[in-house]
Amino acid sequence: MNKETTDNNAPIFREIFGDSWERLPVVMKKHYAVRPNSDDVVTVEGRLDIKISPLVSLMARLTGMLLAYSGDDVPVTVVFVSGAGSRTFHFDRTFHFPDRGDVKFRSRMEHVKDNVLVEFMRFGIGWKLAYEWDGHKVILRHRGYVWRILGRMLPIPLELIIGRGHAEELPLSDDSFSMWTHSKHPLFGKTFGYAGEFKITEVSCNQF
Repeated sequence: MNKETTDNNAPIFREIFGDSWERLPVVMKKHYAVRPNSDDVVTVEGRLDIKISPLVSLMARLTGMLLAYSGDDVPVTVVFVSGAGSRTFHFDRTFHFPDRGDVKFRSRMEHVKDNVLVEFMRFGIGWKLAYEWDGHKVILRHRGYVWRILGRMLPIPLELIIGRGHAEELPLSDDSFSMWTHSKHPLFGKTFGYAGEFKITEVSCNQF
């Protein structure tokens, strides 16, 4: 690993994508431009079709861990930041439901090793995933679920309830990309999913 990939002036995801970083399209470099220990901000705006199963909706209402509501063509704003003294990549999502008002869902990604991260939600529950660039799209591959207790990440069998997660992001232009994500159970089918397009509307980072 060279110094450039571990420098605090480099984006958090440069180390995660490794040698693939230089091959990423401009829109993906903007999307993942936030640096650790910084006040960098990247904002994307778009619209999503959202499908949440009754089981996941119930879990979300009880815990706030996931989004609880379905909807078609829902306007969404996502702000990516890190922050002073932080090496994590934060997602601050606002779903602008016409009939419910604004609903927020926040999570943060922490780098584990190589291209593997954990996306933590409330109560220390996290989705472990691996990032890949296949030359056409960014792929987020399922690596299990974990629960952080007393500083330790313990595997938990959430696949038995909500299935395995997967996500993909496809560049469309220098400022826009499409994405979809779902969790799929072998018996219950898709338990939740998002699909739609986003445009990058703000990049307050030195490299851009």
